[in-house]
Amino acid sequence: MTRETLRRKHLPFYKKKRFFIPVIFLIIIIIGIFAIWTSKPSKDTHSTQPSHKIEKVKPKKKTTKKKTTKAKKTNPAQKVKKENPAKQVTKEPEKKADTSNQIKNAGSYDNLTYDTDWYTFKISNEVKLIKDANGDAALLIKYNYTNKTQTNQVPQKVQANGIMLKQDGQQLNPTTATGDNATLVNSSNNGIVQPGKSFDGALLVKVNSTTSEVTIYFKNIQTNDWLDSTQPLKLD
Repeated sequence: MTRETLRRKHLPFYKKKRFFIPVIFLIIIIIGIFAIWTSKPSKDTHSTQPSHKIEKVKPKKKTTKKKTTKAKKTNPAQKVKKENPAKQVTKEPEKKADTSNQIKNAGSYDNLTYDTDWYTFKISNEVKLIKDANGDAALLIKYNYTNKTQTNQVPQKVQANGIMLKQDGQQLNPTTATGDNATLVNSSNNGIVQPGKSFDGALLVKVNSTTSEVTIYFKNIQTNDWLDSTQPLKLD
């Protein structure tokens, strides 16, 4: 043996190479165990995060339920509002019925006098054939009108609604007059008669024949039907 080999043989155990190999492995194992141990807490912290997310979702569901209940409460209020118009409609027919019952004379005719609670027409004996503005045959009927209402009235509008003239089954239409007759007819068409006042006016209708009889009809102001009483006018 050489001196160098003897020297290595008598070295202490911790200076020998065989000692370092197990030590290195031991250090590696310790490092590995430490790494595994330190990694476990990090996994636990991540596992707690989903629980926080679930807690945040729960209050959102509760708030949505409260909104839906508020929307349902508005429906009954709308039904209550619809009941008011129905009460007003039922009252209107009662008022109309009361006014109709107050009419005592809805319409009567006797001796050239057509009388109602609203007005009176006294037909003059002066009924004659004349020529209108176009030169055609026309029938002029003079009358005295009395306004029995509480408002101003136009004689022509009252006469057109309450009096009708027919010849040979056809209704006669108004026409335009000339001369002095035009002044009288136009005043009837445009004049205003105050409540309780009377007015001398006239109506002029075009006739289809100068020989056929003309019949005057009068209206019932309550039923709007024509009276059975009529006034025939014979043309010469």
